[in-house]
Amino acid sequence: MVEAPGHAEDDPDVSDDAVTETAAAVEEHERRAAELKDTAGELKAAWEDTIADMRAIAEEWREEGYEVTDIVAVDAGPIGRDSNDEDGEYGMEFVIPDDDADEFVEAFEAGEYGQYDVYRGEVQADAFIVEELVDHEVERVILLAGAYHLRDTKMAAWAAREEGETFTFVRTLDKTRLGTFRHEGYEKFFPRADDLPEDPMDFELV
Repeated sequence: MVEAPGHAEDDPDVSDDAVTETAAAVEEHERRAAELKDTAGELKAAWEDTIADMRAIAEEWREEGYEVTDIVAVDAGPIGRDSNDEDGEYGMEFVIPDDDADEFVEAFEAGEYGQYDVYRGEVQADAFIVEELVDHEVERVILLAGAYHLRDTKMAAWAAREEGETFTFVRTLDKTRLGTFRHEGYEKFFPRADDLPEDPMDFELV
């Protein structure tokens, strides 16, 4: 009869050190898995809070009689001059659903949106933002919600600091550009821009 293999702790050929190392590895794996689960939960909650904040801001503007276009981006993030963009563009980019494209274009073409604000928070290594664009003359507001990795901001922040201004680009998934906004200043988008080195070659040291 063939005997079933025993556990490691029952095997005289397996040292106590090996058993301890195996147990420690399992414990570390379980700890890391729990951390990842917690992190995923925090990021999900932060994203849900961001959307809720955008909806609340939209409602406040509507109560004041403004027409509001509020859109949750399917992707968002900074783009910098090191991204092989032929036009040397930099700033924030929001990729919106095709279903929202017509509504955005109608709002974009209806106003100038010289006033802007950025509601921004950070969780772990990610940023969550609501960008607010206002045109008081036509009483319209555009709100865009997005999230991105903080590590992606450096070149966009550096370019914005160099120029003293930044931009917002909105497109669809097929890369159709729907609108561009120019913003005086950059600190609301990139609050750590002034801490960056003068030479982008030194960014890896930051």
